Amino acid sequence: MLKVIEKSHHNIIGLEAEGVITKEEIIEVEKYLEKIMSEYDKINWLCVWENVKYENLSAFYEDMKWLFKHLKKFDRMAIVGDKWWKMLLVKADGLIFGERYFDISHLDKAWDYIEGK
Repeated sequence: MLKVIEKSHHNIIGLEAEGVITKEEIIEVEKYLEKIMSEYDKINWLCVWENVKYENLSAFYEDMKWLFKHLKKFDRMAIVGDKWWKMLLVKADGLIFGERYFDISHLDKAWDYIEGK
């Protein structure tokens, strides 16, 4: 499941990912994000990522392809999770992509970060 969090507003976008993510869900969220990107120069993005896996390689490829294509439109990026290995992965990724990791117990701090507080 992949859905937009209701707290999202303007160019501050929160996503929640849980369980199996399908290519169709990814494409639906991509369309939503592209609409927001057409209205703002940059977006700030947060993803709550718990117990997630892609339906198949095609879904993973779609997600990564879209992200790399639009990477310059992202300003602040936060990944929120509950596993130590996710933190290590995001810290390594952050050197290239600039995202930050927050433990699920610090969700409010992650929102503050993407809101620029």
